[in-house]
Amino acid sequence: MQSVLLYIGPGLGVATIVIVVIVLLIILASVFMVLWTSVKAFFNRVRKLFHRSHS
Repeated sequence: MQSVLLYIGPGLGVATIVIVVIVLLIILASVFMVLWTSVKAFFNRVRKLFHRSHS
């Protein structure tokens, strides 16, 4: 009888997988944006120093 109560059906299983994938994509996008802004700021600093020294 307990195995019948534990059945969640295919719809809820698919929804769970989709939610987990979405959460993982959000986490990866957040990490990428943090790294990208840091790298972009670094290259902007290097570019300003390079232009300042050659002017």
